[in-house]
Amino acid sequence: MKQVKKWLGYAGLWVLGWRPEVEIPDTPKFVLVGYPHTSTWDFPLFIFTAWAIDVKCRWAGKQSLFKGPLGGLFRALGGVPVDRSGGKNMVSTVVELFAEHERLIFGIAPSGSRSFTEHWRSGFYHMAREAGVPLVLGSVDFARRTGCLLDVIHLSGDVSADMDRIRAVYADVRGRNPDRQTPIRLRSESEE
Repeated sequence: MKQVKKWLGYAGLWVLGWRPEVEIPDTPKFVLVGYPHTSTWDFPLFIFTAWAIDVKCRWAGKQSLFKGPLGGLFRALGGVPVDRSGGKNMVSTVVELFAEHERLIFGIAPSGSRSFTEHWRSGFYHMAREAGVPLVLGSVDFARRTGCLLDVIHLSGDVSADMDRIRAVYADVRGRNPDRQTPIRLRSESEE
């Protein structure tokens, strides 16, 4: 099955005119940041890239994706439903997942939406800090038509400095709909 998924991943990318450009970090656990997230094409490109490079990744998705006939498929693809109704602590849930596994890649799109928003959600940062794992910055870059892992960031705890490093890495990355790209800024940075 592993070889079939790898073949399907490469075939899917090839048909779409894409290629993976990935060197997998030598770390057993990390939070994989997906940016930009501006199109419904981002998800299949992410899945094809993960299959092509033989990486098993869990990922967060809005709870409504997991209802109905596609719910089982999304869970099989590594999805973890996120309840955004308030009162639910996704950060602690993911930190517990990291504690329970020897190896875990957890992917999340901090923009939280394919639409333009004013800032990133900060959960990805808190997940990595509290679990003691690095961030790996990944993207589906429509300018270069590549699914890629760009850098590994070990968080310092200085949010502004860490976010400046993240902004620098993503400076030239373009989504399918650049006008929908959420600025790489946390709400707390805007309030300073």
